[in-house]
Amino acid sequence: MKSSDHSYDVIIIGCGPAGIAAALEFQKSQPVPRYLIVEARNRVGGRTYTDTTTFVAEDPIDLGARWIHHYRPENPLSIHHTPSNQDRIDYDFHHGTETAFFDIDGTPLSEATLTEAKQIVEDLLTIIKQYPSDKEDISIFNTIQNGYEKISNQQIRRVVDMNLAFLEHYEASNLDQLSAKSYLKTDHDLQTCDLTLPIGLGTFITRIVERNDLPVELNAIVTDISIPDNTNDLIHISTQDNRHYFSKYVLVTVPLGCLKAQTIRFTPSLPEWKQNAINQMGVGLLNKVFLQFPVTFWDEKLDSIFIASNRFQLFLCHPQDHILVLFVAAKLARELEQKTDEVIIDEIIEYLQIIYPQMPKPIKWLITRWGCDPFAYGSYSNFPIGATIETVQELAKECFDGRIHWAGEHANYGGTLGCVDSAFESGHRTAQQIHNKLFQ
Repeated sequence: MKSSDHSYDVIIIGCGPAGIAAALEFQKSQPVPRYLIVEARNRVGGRTYTDTTTFVAEDPIDLGARWIHHYRPENPLSIHHTPSNQDRIDYDFHHGTETAFFDIDGTPLSEATLTEAKQIVEDLLTIIKQYPSDKEDISIFNTIQNGYEKISNQQIRRVVDMNLAFLEHYEASNLDQLSAKSYLKTDHDLQTCDLTLPIGLGTFITRIVERNDLPVELNAIVTDISIPDNTNDLIHISTQDNRHYFSKYVLVTVPLGCLKAQTIRFTPSLPEWKQNAINQMGVGLLNKVFLQFPVTFWDEKLDSIFIASNRFQLFLCHPQDHILVLFVAAKLARELEQKTDEVIIDEIIEYLQIIYPQMPKPIKWLITRWGCDPFAYGSYSNFPIGATIETVQELAKECFDGRIHWAGEHANYGGTLGCVDSAFESGHRTAQQIHNKLFQ
């Protein structure tokens, strides 16, 4: 048995954005508690990760989170950011002003068709917003189904589907799974303002850890947390490789997907209300397929390419690197995770060749599989049917006589959800609560 030399005031489980934010809060507090971050991966950052080895590229290759959403002075990440003339801020979910729209047969979509479909989508979204709060929760799709089924023109319906796919990609789940009553609640009524960093969001988060010299132990896969009955006794944390830590308080910041998969065994078991909240909150899946070609065969002015298809719809363009980035979400993302890279790439090329028949084959590719990642089991949280703000409150609430605390993008009660800033807010706030208990 390996044993730590000393006990700790706090053990933070997970060195993603929530764990990092909590550590920063402890670091600036007086007195500074004795704390340690234990991280299962061989790196920090969690679901923020900038790949720097697969491609030779000018643009960063962010495999997970890409943008600082809700960027504003109050955003907890803003104090760590030095503005640059290479920063890019978008105020619309459809990032970029230069977008090409194609139908499934490869023909460009007319402005009239796009306008008509956009108006239909706006009308459908209004129906969702007006869903009565006192009625039983149903899915977003059920809310708009009557209006949607009245669309008789098949091309218009495909373009409406393409527009609705933006929402499915943002929430990382299909509309038939998402709550109508909790529509837009993840953004906490904040307007879209997304900052793209020239170094990549993963690199940005990693540099925060390095700059602040946070105490992290990597490759520490926590498997067990044992909470003694006597509140004066220390909590015992065990890892897969037989490391042991002892602490007064534990801050659990692992992703909701891991909590659902019960990758950590709690003794005694979690309270029923906590387990119910974990079960009730949703975890979406959003994956990316990066394809690098020998040349840029599309219009170099394009920021994105949208296709009115029922499979591959949203591509971002990196023309200087000859790279297209395909976003896939929800059911399709889960389906593709079970296929080989080669099968996925062949299917994507088949779709693109309808639009660009002379396109070359890709020379490199990279495909994320966050749903299969044992330290994520999904991308980020959302509100499925029946989940409410009260679910988030339960996820954030401490248990075991206030000794086990919780933080993460899924547990940011009173703020945004599902984003890196959500995790940071949650980590800061929970660390303050623990510090108050330690030194009150």
